[in-house]
Amino acid sequence: MTGARPLVTDLIGGLIVTIIGVAGTVESWRMPRFENRSADPFTVPGLTPGLLSLVLAGLGVVLILRALMGRGGASELPILTWPVGSAQRMGFTLASVALYGFVLFGNMPFIIATATFVFLFTVGAELLNPDRKLALVPLGLSALVLGIATAFVIRFIFVEVFLVRLPG
Repeated sequence: MTGARPLVTDLIGGLIVTIIGVAGTVESWRMPRFENRSADPFTVPGLTPGLLSLVLAGLGVVLILRALMGRGGASELPILTWPVGSAQRMGFTLASVALYGFVLFGNMPFIIATATFVFLFTVGAELLNPDRKLALVPLGLSALVLGIATAFVIRFIFVEVFLVRLPG
């Protein structure tokens, strides 16, 4: 503990989490509520994201207050002391999620985009893992099965349970 001085990691993290939570709340409020169709208020599209964003904003404020009171985490940014492998895995994760969100999703059928993403992410993450145990062929086959199964399960949940139309 560093006494009563603000802890940099918690302060910065709390600010980022609070900003994301507030932005999510604002954007979910702006989503259509379908009042003209006499929709049930508990089925509007922005309800769940809005509630989750409010919780996120609240937790961000708690993190900020904790930092200002001098309680909690590290006093320096741990991202500056990451091992090379951790930084590579984080970079790979950000790049693959951006690929899915900006290139695959919406530009091809949902099943193909999601299966491709899960396959590539699984194989890539395993190849970056220094303790990898599977050979390439079993890894590729298991990643393919995981990708296809994941895509179909996610599609089923969103389309059949949440009644959300997905692209493709």
